[in-house]
Amino acid sequence: MSETTTREETKREKSAKRGLHGWKAALAVFGCGTLAAFGVFGVIVGLLSTLVSTVSEGISPSARGENPPAEGIGSSRSDLAEGQMDVCSDNLDPLTTINVSRLDSGEGYIDTTDPEEIGVDGVLRLVKDDCRWDIVPAGRSTPWNFLFSYEAIIDVEAGESRDDLASDRFEALKSEVGSDFENVESEMSSPFGESSYSFYGQGGGGESSYAALVQVRSAVYSIRFEDDPSRSMGDVSQNEFAGEARKITNFLRNGFEYWIPE
Repeated sequence: MSETTTREETKREKSAKRGLHGWKAALAVFGCGTLAAFGVFGVIVGLLSTLVSTVSEGISPSARGENPPAEGIGSSRSDLAEGQMDVCSDNLDPLTTINVSRLDSGEGYIDTTDPEEIGVDGVLRLVKDDCRWDIVPAGRSTPWNFLFSYEAIIDVEAGESRDDLASDRFEALKSEVGSDFENVESEMSSPFGESSYSFYGQGGGGESSYAALVQVRSAVYSIRFEDDPSRSMGDVSQNEFAGEARKITNFLRNGFEYWIPE
């Protein structure tokens, strides 16, 4: 073998050792990049899985800020301590599905056994309140007036039924709910409770108004929405009012079922 041939072979060997070329190089780069990408992706998925597991399993209901009524559904209460059920402060305030700001002082709350304060024959203990709010409904930038009041019969005389007395109160109050409408365009039974009746029309100042009276067990409550013409962009439809009413009544159904003792 000549010296020239030996030098050429040596050059080819050194060139081969320096790296891969052409399609071999492309495959090598693609393979390394793909493996690296899958490696990073695997690490990310692993971290996310750990995080999701921690969030879903490691946080207690109290840390999530769940409302007390949702935790107690299905377990009956044997009694109710005085002042324990305050629907305006404890149930509507933390309700996250609606945007509300309370306007009243909170001084209307009553939990009483005084017959003069109760004012309903056969009832020995009554919890009641009236509160007022600004509510910003979904899809609108201007608020409505939101008025809410309730009566919950907690204890009755021997031989009386709390639910029956509440039904009597529902019938007595139904005629009052729409009495201050300037014009009632619609009134009907509504699907908000064991008994429910709603009104839609114009209030005394011509504003769009909606009111619903609802019975849940031995509680009777009313909600009323009033549009503010000075801030409104036009009349509010019955369906818009009913949509917000549905959110509130669904939550309050659970609340009253939880708080009222068996």
